[in-house]
Amino acid sequence: MELSKAEKLLVAAGRLQTDGKLQFAAEDLVVQAHKEFPNVFSLKGYPKFPNSNSVLTQIMGKKAPLIVRGWLEKTGTNRYRLTPKGTHDLELLGAPGHDFVPSIHIERGKEDEFGRLLTSPAFEMFQAGQQEQITFHQFSRFAGLSVRDKWQKVAGKLESLKYSVGEVVKIGESGQALNIHFRNRNYHFTCENLRLLGALYGYLLERFKKEMEEWKRNALA
Repeated sequence: MELSKAEKLLVAAGRLQTDGKLQFAAEDLVVQAHKEFPNVFSLKGYPKFPNSNSVLTQIMGKKAPLIVRGWLEKTGTNRYRLTPKGTHDLELLGAPGHDFVPSIHIERGKEDEFGRLLTSPAFEMFQAGQQEQITFHQFSRFAGLSVRDKWQKVAGKLESLKYSVGEVVKIGESGQALNIHFRNRNYHFTCENLRLLGALYGYLLERFKKEMEEWKRNALA
């Protein structure tokens, strides 16, 4: 089934989101639409150049199909983002040649917890293949531990960490990506990123096993 012009722009907006642009300018959509469907969104007689008018009429003015249908919403001057309805309807389209990884949004409390883990120095170093440079101090920050914590509190934090990591990994294993707003920034994590957090967790527990055993002995002495 041939997609309508509005549906093709929804596909382009979905691609922007998948690439990490949770909010984007109209110009971003113009360029992406031309990249995805050059035969539809190019200037007449100039196929290498995008036709901005063919896109802007779909997101601006009273009719603006993408806004009216609830697929996009304005977030500021010339700024837009895909809505949950837009994401849902995009998945229903099943556009040939355009496979999208569905992204989910989570409640604020979990955003803070997951954001802390996924933006931690330990995770960034693990992603970069620098896991051997991760220090015990960085592991402690990753787990939210403090030298002042009594062992009962440490054990509780480790259980909480295990649960949070498990939830993140489950999202990744389900084939979904994750969008979060953390410390005044928007982040997009792929399913591969989310699964990698589980690998980091296992690595850190094994690497710092002796340090944690010593901490426990000293705390209970």
